Order: sequence, then C-alpha cells, then structure tokens
Amino acid sequence: MHSRDDRPEGFTRRSWHRKATKPVSYWMIALVIAVAAHPLIPQFRWLLVHMVTLGLVTTSIMIWGQHFTEALLKTRLAEETRSCQVARIWALTASIVLTMAGMLANLPLLTVFGAIGVSAMILWYAFALGAQLKAALAPRFSFVVRAYLIAACLLPFGATLGAILAFSPGEPWQGRLLLAHQIVNILGFVGVTVSATLLTLWPTVLRTKLDTLKATRASRFLIVMVIGTLIAMLGALVDNVLVGLAGLTLYILGQVVIGLLLVALARQSARQARREPLALFPVLSIGAGALWFLGTCVALWGLWFSSIGSSDGSPVSSPLNFSLTAARLHDLSVPFVAGFLLQLLLGAMSYLLPASMGGGPRAFKAGLAVMSRWTVFRVVTLNLALGLFAFASVSGTIGEALFGALTLGTFAPSQFGSVTRVLVSAVAFFVLASFIYLMLRMVKVNLRERLEFKECSAQLGMPRVGAPTAPKQSAPGASIPAPTASEASPAAARARESTDFPGPASLDRRHLTSALAGMGTVFSLAAVGRAFDGTLAGAAAVGTPAGGAHPENGTAPSIAPTGRTTRLKVEANADMRFVPNALEVPAGDRLEIEVHNVDPANTHDLVLDTGAHTSRLLPGDTVVLDAGVITAPVEGWCSIVGHRAMGMTLTVTPTGANTGKSHEADGGAAGVGTDSLARVKADLKAAPGASRTRRDPVVPAVPSPGAPQKLTFDVTEKNLEIAPGIAMESMVYNGEVMGPVITSPLGGKIELTLTNSGEMGHSIDFHAGTVAPNTYMRTIAPGESLEYPFTTDYAGAWLYHCSTAPMTMHLSGGMFGILIVPPQGLAPADREYVLVQSEHYLAPEASTGTDGRPVQGPDGCAVHGISSEKIFAERPDFTVFNGHANQYVHEPLEAKVGERVRIWVLAAGPSRGLAFHVVGTVFDTVFKEGEYLLRPDNTTGGGAQALDLGSCQGGFVEMVFHEEGTYKAVNHQFVDLERGALALIHVTA
Repeated sequence: MHSRDDRPEGFTRRSWHRKATKPVSYWMIALVIAVAAHPLIPQFRWLLVHMVTLGLVTTSIMIWGQHFTEALLKTRLAEETRSCQVARIWALTASIVLTMAGMLANLPLLTVFGAIGVSAMILWYAFALGAQLKAALAPRFSFVVRAYLIAACLLPFGATLGAILAFSPGEPWQGRLLLAHQIVNILGFVGVTVSATLLTLWPTVLRTKLDTLKATRASRFLIVMVIGTLIAMLGALVDNVLVGLAGLTLYILGQVVIGLLLVALARQSARQARREPLALFPVLSIGAGALWFLGTCVALWGLWFSSIGSSDGSPVSSPLNFSLTAARLHDLSVPFVAGFLLQLLLGAMSYLLPASMGGGPRAFKAGLAVMSRWTVFRVVTLNLALGLFAFASVSGTIGEALFGALTLGTFAPSQFGSVTRVLVSAVAFFVLASFIYLMLRMVKVNLRERLEFKECSAQLGMPRVGAPTAPKQSAPGASIPAPTASEASPAAARARESTDFPGPASLDRRHLTSALAGMGTVFSLAAVGRAFDGTLAGAAAVGTPAGGAHPENGTAPSIAPTGRTTRLKVEANADMRFVPNALEVPAGDRLEIEVHNVDPANTHDLVLDTGAHTSRLLPGDTVVLDAGVITAPVEGWCSIVGHRAMGMTLTVTPTGANTGKSHEADGGAAGVGTDSLARVKADLKAAPGASRTRRDPVVPAVPSPGAPQKLTFDVTEKNLEIAPGIAMESMVYNGEVMGPVITSPLGGKIELTLTNSGEMGHSIDFHAGTVAPNTYMRTIAPGESLEYPFTTDYAGAWLYHCSTAPMTMHLSGGMFGILIVPPQGLAPADREYVLVQSEHYLAPEASTGTDGRPVQGPDGCAVHGISSEKIFAERPDFTVFNGHANQYVHEPLEAKVGERVRIWVLAAGPSRGLAFHVVGTVFDTVFKEGEYLLRPDNTTGGGAQALDLGSCQGGFVEMVFHEEGTYKAVNHQFVDLERGALALIHVTA
C-alpha cells in the first residue's frame, strides 16, 4: 500500500496531465508540418480541417472535459484510474489517425474502422462522466457535466455520417450527408461542449464571481442548442431548408442567451478593482473565438436562407446540396476552424496549462505571463487576417461593405488575389504557430520557478511536505489565492523581484501600439501581394494593356489611367443573355463588373478577352470582376458550353478617346487569327489511349417483364478521349461519351433517377416515352435530381439525349444513348451488337487553363472545347461509333461462320444520319423505325445492302457470314467513314 508521498509518479494527477496532453502537442506539431507541406498532400483541405477538429479539439475535449468534471463535481477518482484515462486518449488518437489514413488512401473500410474507434472512445468517455455525475453529492455545476455527456453522445452520429461519406455516395446524398455531418460535429459535439465550458471557464479567466442562479438559468439553453442541432441535422438529411433554418434559429438563440451572460461577466470584471491585472491572451483569444463562432453560425443561417428563393422572389427548388455544401460551405472553413476552434482552444490552453503544471501561485503567474506575450499583436494580426479571408468570400454589396470596413477602404475584395492570400495566410500561420514556442517556454519557466521555490525553502530550513500546487479554484471565478507563508518570506520576495517575468499586464498605450503594429503588418503584406498579383496579371495578358488591345492588330493607343474606378452591374439571366450586354466606360478608368446570376437553373460565368474572368456562379451568386484599366474595346462571354453560341456575350467600349477596335467582335473561341472552322485532326490508325477502355458493343440482356426497371443516371462534365490523342470537353451520363445501353421488354416500366452533378443545367429526353416534356424533360440545376417514369409501349431503337438548350452542344458533347425495345416475337440471334453513331465538333485550338497553359486530358492528350461555329456549318471533326473513333478497328467485333449476327444501329446526331453497310455480306433482315423492311423468308428473294437512317432514327440488321475473314461495318457516306465511323468484324471458323 503506497502512502500519499510515495505513490508511483504514473498515478498522480499532475503526471496524468503531462501524459494526457502529449497527443495534443503531437497534433500541433503535425498540423504545422501539414500546413507547410500542404501542396504535396492530397485532400489537404480535408486533412487540415480534421487535424484541428478531430485531432486537436476532440482530444482536448476529452482531456479537459475530465479535468472540469472533477473540479466542478468535487469528485476524487482513484489514482489507479489515471492510466486507464491516458489509454483511452491514446486509443482515440490511434482511431483518428486510422480515419485520416483511410480517407487519404481512399480505403473506405479503414475509415469506417477509424470512425468506430473514435465513437467507442467518446462513448466510453461519456459513460465515465455519467458515473462521476451519479456519484457526486448535489453538485452546483452538474449542468456543465450533463452538457458534456449529451454532446459526447452526438459525436457517434457525426462519425457515422462521415463514414458513409467515405464511400462517395454521390448527389443528392453527398451534399446532404456532408452538411449534416458538419452540423452535428461542429455545432453539436464541439459547440455545445464549448458553450457549457465557457459558463465556468470564462469567469475563472476573468477572475470574477459567477452568480450560480444566473448560470443555471442560462444553462437551460444548452438543451435548446442540442435540440436545434438535431433539427438542423434532420433538415440537411431530408433536404428541407425550412426545417434546417428552424434548427439553426434555435441554436443561435441558445448562443445569444449564453453570450449575454458572458458579456455581463466581462463588464463585471472590468469594473472590479484588483491587485494584479488580468492575463490578456486567454481573455482576448477566447472572446474573439466566441464571436467568430456566433458570426459563422449566423453566416451559415444566411447561406441556407439564400437558397430558398429565386431572383424574382418566388420560391424555387434550390440546388442546396451542390451550391451550399459543395461550394459555399467551404467559405466558412476559415472562420469555423481558425477563427472559432483554434482561437478558443489556444486561449483556453494558455490559461489551463500553467494551472495544471503546478508550482504554486508564483509559477502560475509566471506561466500566464509567458503565454500572454505579444498578446495584442497576435490577436489583432490573426483576426484581421481571418477577416480578410472571410469577408472576401462574401458576395455582393454586403461582402464589399464588410471587407471595405475591415481594410479601411484601402482595397476591394476583387484585389485580394492569390499572392496576397498566400502572404496574409502566412502571417496568420506564424501567429498561430508561435503558441507552440510560448508553450515550451512556459514549461521551462515553470520548472525554473519550482527550482527557485525549492532553493528558497531549503535556505529557510522549511520542510518540503510536497511539491507546490497549482492555484486552487474553489469555485468558478475565484481569484488566485494569496501567497503561502513560504512565498511571503523575505527570501521568496527577493526571488520574485529578481525574476525577469513580470505579471500579466492590462491594456495600456503599449497595447495600442501593438494593435497598430499588427494592422500595419497585415496591410503591408497585403500591399506587397497586390503588387505581385498585378504584375502576374499583366504577364498573363502577354504584355497587353488591361483594356484588351492586341499587339497583332497594331499598337494600343496611349491612354493614361485616370485613377478613377467605374462600377457597373450585369445580370446573367435564363434567356442566355447578359443584361446589359453593352457597357460604356470612360477611357482610362478601372472597370469593376458586378455580375449577378439571376438564372434559377443554370451556372454562368464571365470571361473577358483580356484574360480576366469570374469563377462559375451558381444561381443567386454575385461576384465582382476587376476588368482592369479600360483603354480599348473588350469582348466578354459566358464560357459554359453553348452559352456563347446562344448569344451570351457582352462588349465593353471606352468613351472619350479614339481607341480603335482591337479585334473582330466575335472572334470565336479559337482566338484571334485562327480559322474557326479549321479541322482538328487525329491519327485514326493509332490505338486509343492507354487509359481508354473499349466500349462493350454487346447488347445487354432484356430484363424480364414485371417489376419496374430502376435506373440511375449521374450527369458530370469531364475531359474524355474521343479519338487517338484528342479529348473533348464532354458532358456525359454516367461518366462516358454515349450513356449506358438500356434494354426493356415491350410494355416494360422504367423509373429513372437523373442527378445533375455538373456545373450547368442538364436534362434528359427519352424518345420511347409518352410523357409531358415540361414535367419530366425539364432542365434541372446542379445538385438537383429528377424522377422520370415511363413505359416502353413501342418496339424500336430509341434515342435518348439531353434536351437543354443548345441541344446541339449538349448532344455533341456526349449526352446521348440508346434504349432498345425488341419487337414482339423477335427470334434469337447468335450474336447481338449495338453501334450508335454520333458526330463531334471541336474548337480548332486546344483548351488552356486560367494560367494560359494547355489543359491535359487523359494520357496527356490535347483537350478541345465544343465549337458552335462548326455545328452551325455542319463541319464535324469526327464521326464515331459508341463514343470513340475507330475503337473497333483495334479491338474488332467477333463472329463465327454460319452464326446469325444482329446489329442494332442508331444515328444519334445531333444533325447527321448514316447509311449503315457491312462490306462483304448482305443483310437478309432489316428493321427500321418500328417495322420490318425485309425478312429472310420474303417472297421476292431480296436482300439489303444498307440501312439508311436519318438523325435520331434507329433499327437493326441481321446477316450470316459464310467465310472467315475481317469485314468492315461502315457509314457508306464515306466522308463520315474517314472521320472515324468504322468498325471491324473478325469472323472465324
């Protein structure tokens, strides 16, 4: 049996703190390394966010939740339980690492095991808190521990949602699960835990008295926050904006009520007369973190609310899953993670770590002084940098007003470029990383203070009963106790006077200087960044002035910048128009274009021929484009496929000077000096790229009649190879140029779910169905889904395709396919193939990114956009079978002598038909558009040499090969054969 003084070091409370907090230190170091190496890390945004939320915050909650539970309930656990607590913390750390490894390595099962481990450790922690709460005798602050327990029980829900996300369920569930996952984890587990902790930690940090009755009343709103979290999570899962907003409203109400109590405590503390000033960093950092938390919750409410109406105020079905979770919610990552979580965590730890280190009041004050070094500079610098990032992402006049107020009107959000962002984020990173240095310095100071105390005690001949203890907090808000008798001795006083660590300071003129230094640092770096951003923008324009004059058309007129800025508003609407589409700007003025997408269904952008461009704007989005100083006419257009061809263009004309015309008004996507109808060529004798998989031409089996056939189509936009070495900016169903081959029995039922995971509006039209087009063939916005039920009442080879305007662009981009409904009594064939012809029209010049470099397609091939000029001129570059030119030349179809071979054929277009012919054989059966044109037993003994099909027509032919050999299936309109409409049939004995 060990006495109190000779217990093993591994079982004391102080050593428990040292061992329990080691994982937090390791997470801090790992986070610094990850930030420095983030360009080399896949999914680095996900990793950094989860290193903070799971690694730092969740581990800290488990450590300090246990600490506060013991302090508030005044329970004394057996020292033997300490090793068990440390083991639980390390098991949590291992589970978090496993979860991250599974996500980075794309191993969903590994992620699931990690999520199970995290949930199990948190539930174990909750069970331990419950046992301590049950054993406590009428504790005054039991509501804090109850909140810890309830919040801990929420995390397994969030972990489950995260584990499901690891399997990439696709839209609409990907967006719903992501939003619900973030709500339950950040608002529920972290937010409720933090709010409960602040009820007692905040007055302790402020060294002011807490009214227990007021705290108990305010704590009731912790349950309101929990209920709000669950309702908001439900709203996200069922994609109901009103339900989600109701939950967020309850949650924010709870925040406000608790926040009012915290503000009252701060005012109470400010009015107190005290012997020693407060430690500034814990107060300012925790306070700033709490404000960011409330602000980001309100911003989330605003983002969610903005998705329930269209530009004219009428309610619309919002693309919530795409626009909010996949795009907009990322804008809240910085304020949530760095503004709220990191600031509040570091502020709390700067107070709690010196307290848990022990060493007496003197060591505690010295530790606080170290942790509060450069407080105002650190807090101002960090929060100003975070504000720049947060407000730059807010669209519209509100965002500009907030950004302008923060920067004192020195620059606009449109000037917050990439170099500026890197420099500002770097200073914020160094401010956060300085906490590690100060923490290590604090440990060193604490050890030195203990040593000095021990030496003083020895000089006075005082017995050392035990190590000095940390200041005891008899109740939340208690002040640091008076020095002990030993510390009040003359020797101890002399030791205190000799130290170079003064007590924590209060706000004074020095701190005003530090605040100005922080602001100056951020603004100076921003100015340097803006200068570099301007230089890079000029280089990207290849030496041309921002106004758009081109060297090949002569020297641009010399027009001096006026120093003025003109702001004009432009709307992108559902009629595929910019309104207004003609802008006039005083020559020499800098032009800022405020672009607002009022189209309720489609994504748009604005690209200027100077190289300036906006991001893709979702319905309802607004962004300000800095067009530069206007010295010559500038052309602009929407770069979404087909939108420019439909008239979505604008012109910018400088007034008041003879500027001339830089180039033709509609030079085409190919650029100035390029023939817009020049053919894109490929070596059709070459094999397809190594990553290209041959499209299986075998007709799938026809499902049995009876139960409906449930199909799922996912629309995406990607660069796909359509000829050797040539890729197209494609729009596709289920990932391939030409959608899936579908078969259905006569009279069968099909229930299709179409999900738009692309960046523009899309739709689908089944020629085999008899349904209302405005209901089932309507265009759906990104993130939306559509149910399309119909019956196959008629036999034939039916086309399906996207019916969103311009249909020529969408169909030639790959959005087409075939539905085969065999006629009644169709005899079986030995082999049955399908060949769908389509033509493709490509822009002559390869696509380039915003940096001017060529876009790399699969296997490094060139990527080309779709050319509306060639479509209108009917000048296709390639005519192909099943989505790729000559793919069946290198991997032919197969047959044997004497077998009956049936080939289903469809002319998908968008504009051209075909004359299908197989060289070396004769068709004895021809079925076209729902009826037989020829049967083997016809009385005239006739045969057929071709199946002629107009655009969108289909049918099938049958033949029997009598000799071994290689036969060619071709479009006998030979110009299309030479563009890639060729397949070989290899016949063996």
